[in-house]
Amino acid sequence: MAWNPCFEAAFRPRAVAVAGASRDPGIRFDFVAVLQQAGFAGNIYPVNPKADGSKINGLKVYPDLASIPEPVDLVIVSVPSPAVPTVLEDCITANITNVHIFTAGFKETGQENGIELERRIQEIADKGGLCVVGPNCMGLHIPAARVTTWPAVAFTESGSVAMLSQSGGHAGQFVRLSSQLGVGLSKVVSYGNASVLDGIDFLEYLATDSETQIICMYMEGTRDGGKLTAMVREINKHKPVIVWKGGLTEWGSRAVFSHTGSLGGEKQVWDAFYRQTGAIRADSVEELVDLAIAFRYLAPPSGRRAALMGAGGGNSVAGADVCAREGLELPLLRTRTLEELKKIIPSDGTFIRNPLDIGVVIWDINLLLQALEPVAADPVIDTVIFSQFVGVPPRLRQTLDVDAQREFAENQAKTVMDRLIEFAKGNSHQKPLIVVLQEGAGGAAPGQIEGIQQKLLREGIPAYRSLERASRALSRFLQYHEFHKRAGEG
Repeated sequence: MAWNPCFEAAFRPRAVAVAGASRDPGIRFDFVAVLQQAGFAGNIYPVNPKADGSKINGLKVYPDLASIPEPVDLVIVSVPSPAVPTVLEDCITANITNVHIFTAGFKETGQENGIELERRIQEIADKGGLCVVGPNCMGLHIPAARVTTWPAVAFTESGSVAMLSQSGGHAGQFVRLSSQLGVGLSKVVSYGNASVLDGIDFLEYLATDSETQIICMYMEGTRDGGKLTAMVREINKHKPVIVWKGGLTEWGSRAVFSHTGSLGGEKQVWDAFYRQTGAIRADSVEELVDLAIAFRYLAPPSGRRAALMGAGGGNSVAGADVCAREGLELPLLRTRTLEELKKIIPSDGTFIRNPLDIGVVIWDINLLLQALEPVAADPVIDTVIFSQFVGVPPRLRQTLDVDAQREFAENQAKTVMDRLIEFAKGNSHQKPLIVVLQEGAGGAAPGQIEGIQQKLLREGIPAYRSLERASRALSRFLQYHEFHKRAGEG
């Protein structure tokens, strides 16, 4: 169906009904409790004819949707699949438009009764003008409205990154990873079988949504590949569209059909989709988050030439290979830059080329900042990738007890991060800085690396847990800008 503006109310609901709310507090998805725990400020109406007159989580239970005393902006349906058509008829009677069907057991089963039930859902929705998300999905996660169906999600401030997903599990993992890192989300929609509203419909909405600047998608199939291609090509000009396409292998395609009843599609077709639209390819939830971080926090570099600063000769060799595999260049630094670095960095235990093995500098804060400056000033460099070990230097592990080592590591990390933030924000060369956080030989304190990553991201500095992830995100970020540069020149 075409996008219905009435669904906007579901993104900012004042009242939510839960059809099929259970009196059993041990139910796996207790949507009433989830909304309460999320801090939803509107009214929540449990609906269960068998529990009429009782209370669920302190809230009065209603026998049907028509009995609710105010307009309802969203209904979450969690009844057995054979009862779903009746609930949809009740929605029409109660003049409720927006419906999320959590219940599974439809066309994804491949069985005739499930296929017929889904056909019936489409028929009722068409007759009553219902906007249906699902069935077989987790629905909506809207931080600004404190609306979610995922239990125990830590809400962070809303932001500019949206996600559309046919998989509730992948959407949930995306929400949790983003929340852990403090990456602000605008809207997340898990739409499952897409019997009424498809990913294309939500994409149409996000194209003009002022709160959304970056769009991530997990797709298993689509009804209209031509329309999807045309939309992504246009949207991608002003909002990056990052797409993870599931089911590109024979076995994956079979799994897709049993998951949401979608047709996976051939790999060659989707390869052409990426080429034609400039959509950014991702291959996992982690890559979706990594790429969202790059587009959220990274200023476009002038090119693919990077300086890799790290510790350890073997790490430098491996790092060079990693960067090369992702299509990044590690050019020779200018003679003048090398001479300046040799004045700063002791020759013992270092290798002043590119990559730069500057292990000794990792533990000397003043040298660190001094070494970053000439590298960023070199005109052959577009981006600085700083690979930071987090832990305790070997010379101190033998003299400090465990508590003292932890305190040293925390203080050292804070000081280094402060200096990196100072450099990233203050360098006059405006060269982007990417930080890679690795556990050092001395080990990091529990949660220390996560805390450092969160701090850097809060300061607008892209930070990753491995060079592979950082290089891949940077390379695909560059591909996006290269695509649009070519399109503009053409």
